[in-house]
Amino acid sequence: MLRKFDYSKKWLGKSLWLLVFLLGVGMAESRVSTQQCDNLLVNVDYDSGIRFINQSDVEKLLTANGHDPLHGSKQKNIQLATLEKRVRTNKLVKDCQIYHDLAGNLVVDIEQEKPVARWVNSTQNGDWHWHKAQGFYINGEGDYLPLSDRYSARVLVVAGPFFQNRPDLRSKQGELVLDMIKYVQEDPFWQAQVIQMNVSREGEINLLTALGNQRIEFGKAENIESKLSKLRIFYQKVMASDWSRYSRISIKYHDQIVCE
Repeated sequence: MLRKFDYSKKWLGKSLWLLVFLLGVGMAESRVSTQQCDNLLVNVDYDSGIRFINQSDVEKLLTANGHDPLHGSKQKNIQLATLEKRVRTNKLVKDCQIYHDLAGNLVVDIEQEKPVARWVNSTQNGDWHWHKAQGFYINGEGDYLPLSDRYSARVLVVAGPFFQNRPDLRSKQGELVLDMIKYVQEDPFWQAQVIQMNVSREGEINLLTALGNQRIEFGKAENIESKLSKLRIFYQKVMASDWSRYSRISIKYHDQIVCE
C-alpha cells in the first residue's frame, strides 16, 4: 500500500512540473503575441555555397516592396502563412519557414534552390558566351529556374533543342537526361572533365571535355554508369599519354569505342 502511495506521489509531482512548464510557455506566447515586431532575423542556407538571395531581397518580399511594413506591427496580427507564400514567389527559394521566437523576433528560415545544371542558348556549332547567354537553371527535380543577376552557380552547362519548348524535365525522356546530368555532377572525375552537355531534340547526347577538347558521342541517356566506366578505363589506358590524340570518341554503341 505504501509503495502504491509513493508511486502516485511521484506521478503527481511530474504532472505539476509539466503543468508549470505549460503555463510558462503559454504566458510567454501570450506576451510575444502582444509585442511589436521590431526585429527581423533572416537565416539563409549560405553553407551550401549558393547566394541567390540576401536579406534585402527577403525584406522586399515580406513587405510587398514596402507597401505592407512589418516593423511596429503586433505579432498577433502578422499572418505567417501569407508571408511564407510571398517569399516562395521567388523561384530561387525552395522553402521558407517563418515563426516568432520567445524573444519576440520574427524569424525567417530560407532554403535556396540548388541547381544541377544551367541551360544556355548556343549557336549551331556549340559556341556560347556567358555575358550574352540566355537560359535557365535546372534543379534536381527537373524544374526550370530563372537565372540570377547576382550570382552564377557553378554547375554543368547544358545546351541543345531538347530543353526548349518543354516546361520541365519531369517526362520519362526528361528524367533520363536528368539522371545523366546528376551522374556527371556527382562524380568528381566527370564533373571536372565534362564542360558542356549538348542534347539533340531526339535525346542524343554529346559531351565536350576539358582535357583534349574532345567531343564524346554518348548517344541516348541509357546505361550511363557502364558507358562512362568503360570510357574512363579507355582514358587511363589509351589517352593518358596524349589527351589530344583523338578529337571524336563515340560510345553510342554497345561495347564499342570508336575514335577518330
